[in-house]
Amino acid sequence: MEEQFNLSHGTIWDFVHERLGYRKACSRWIPRHLTEDHKKNRKGAFLAHLLHFNGHSEDFLEQIITGDETWVHQYCAETKVQSVAWKLPRSPTIKKFKTSTSSGKLMATVFWDMNFVLLLHFSPPNETVNSAAYQVTLQKLKRAIQCKRPRMSDKRVLLLHDNARPHTAHVTVNLLERWS
Repeated sequence: MEEQFNLSHGTIWDFVHERLGYRKACSRWIPRHLTEDHKKNRKGAFLAHLLHFNGHSEDFLEQIITGDETWVHQYCAETKVQSVAWKLPRSPTIKKFKTSTSSGKLMATVFWDMNFVLLLHFSPPNETVNSAAYQVTLQKLKRAIQCKRPRMSDKRVLLLHDNARPHTAHVTVNLLERWS
């Protein structure tokens, strides 16, 4: 603009910033853009849970199991004692860095209820988390519920997890419907 209008930088800045009132602004980050269908689905789930709560308020919170996944980095940390080495008095001090590069990462899936963690599952390295792998994890969750909460194994469980593709695949949804 300076070259186009043959004006100084300060004059352009004054005009754009002070007179026109333009400001630099960063976009505000939001986790996800919700479409109208997303909003309808969330409202429907909320209303279903609310109706269920009104009918079974005494044990409603006990029926909720939440699940989530995260990447866990593997570190093979060497202890201070393991790093001991012989050196001459004049030789430089050996340096040990607190962090080391990760030897890999695993997908950790955690399920918990209002009392404690029910299942902590680590997927094998380099395994793709698809609906078949998620169904295996859900089978482990079902066994964990039977072992850790035997009185809930015959009751309906409300599983809260995100809408990742393995969670919403038809075969996964059918498996969860057979359990209820």
